[in-house]
Amino acid sequence: MNRFGLKISCLLVSVLIWIQVASTADFEQTTTLPLRVTGLGEGLTVAGSEHLPSEVRVRVTGSKLMLLTHQYFNRYIGEVRANLAGFSDSTFSYQLDRSDIFTDMKNADFKRLKILTLTIDHEISRPIAVTLDAKGNLPRDMDFVTAPRITPDSVLVTGPSRFFSDDMTVHTEAVNLDRISGNSERSLNLVLPGDFLDLTETRVKVDFQVGKLENRTLANIPVIGLVDAGRPEVGISPPVADVMVRGIADSVRALTEDRISVIVPVDNLAEGIFVLSGQVVHPDWLTLIRLDPPQFQVIVGNPPILRNDAHVPSEQEDQGE
Repeated sequence: MNRFGLKISCLLVSVLIWIQVASTADFEQTTTLPLRVTGLGEGLTVAGSEHLPSEVRVRVTGSKLMLLTHQYFNRYIGEVRANLAGFSDSTFSYQLDRSDIFTDMKNADFKRLKILTLTIDHEISRPIAVTLDAKGNLPRDMDFVTAPRITPDSVLVTGPSRFFSDDMTVHTEAVNLDRISGNSERSLNLVLPGDFLDLTETRVKVDFQVGKLENRTLANIPVIGLVDAGRPEVGISPPVADVMVRGIADSVRALTEDRISVIVPVDNLAEGIFVLSGQVVHPDWLTLIRLDPPQFQVIVGNPPILRNDAHVPSEQEDQGE
């Protein structure tokens, strides 16, 4: 037990002696000091400069204890300051010298010549729209009731003006639409649009409103011929058509026939009998599945009555002429 106590005492004495020597004796050592830019005019920044390190290696002289605590415990012993007072927006080279080193150590200098390539730019802030980064597709029997709503729909982006563009957007993290099967609200991270730009918001909420799809056939929709002003009247056969559409079930069931139109563009065709394709006009949230019949016989003006075996030109043949 006495030997053990003696060993502990010897260890403590050795540590005290080492601390005494380390705190009083001077050592020369290469270490790193943080680089800080000072003197910039209001609204200017050097962010995004091609060669702008966060730390600079310097040769310093001082106590071993201070150097060790700086190296292993990040104790502040000084910094390197690049004074840019009087510089305007431009790209230039800046040579550091020992007068730029501010430290508590007894002596400090650069081991080798250090030249910085700096770009001074105006720092601006601009609201940028947020865009949902969606991957995949909703299940085949589902669709969005409304477009996904992002809150907030724009965020303030700050940084050097040269990194902004007119078509810039801020994207959310990717969302797999295959996994969305019902109404939901998700909190998503935002992706920085550039390495040297900052966002006031880092997350947004996205509201997904989806519903089941359903088909519906609307029968006997009147067919309307569109003719230029002053042109002969037209007759269309058959005068009605069936239209099959697809959309969100609740909306499709409430759909009224006056929201659907079938038209046949006749334009300035001469008198005659033609076969033309019909077009369906419908709300954007609907998808057209089928028009029955797809083509119609159109009589322009009062053409001579055709024999039973006479040929009626189709729309494609008429266009070819």
